[in-house]
Amino acid sequence: MCFDRVDYYCDKARKVYCQTEAKEESALTEDDEYEITRRAGNHIGFFLTWIVRRRFNGELHREIPEILEAVKAGRLLGVDFFLRYCDGKFWDEDLCPEILPFVEDYYGGGQYWTDYVGWVLDDLCDLPLEFVGSWEDYLQFEPLLDRAYGTFCGTHS
Repeated sequence: MCFDRVDYYCDKARKVYCQTEAKEESALTEDDEYEITRRAGNHIGFFLTWIVRRRFNGELHREIPEILEAVKAGRLLGVDFFLRYCDGKFWDEDLCPEILPFVEDYYGGGQYWTDYVGWVLDDLCDLPLEFVGSWEDYLQFEPLLDRAYGTFCGTHS
């Protein structure tokens, strides 16, 4: 099951990028396109960072322990992990079976997007699809995911 894909957000992220950077689409470079893709996938990258840091990643990713350690330590941003090692697609196979019910409910049910957007607007005073979050941004966001998971576990035990 595919939970999300970066290409779902690229068109909107490209429009926002062109507006904020005062560029015409026809003048975008490869570097611009990569930055747009990173902005489009930032929210997925934040979620996958939480997955990796809590050791809920699937077997598929356990073959790259040095990469997982880089994500856990903030040396590799989640969005770059997502784009390089997940091919821009967030699948159930990216997860261990024990976390699937939470991800189906929280991420698949749309509450994650609501929480992420609210956090970006209220805490960062920014707009989704306009930035690539830093490690420090992620660390501010992580407790929100921990609370959501705790709430889920409390109501589904």
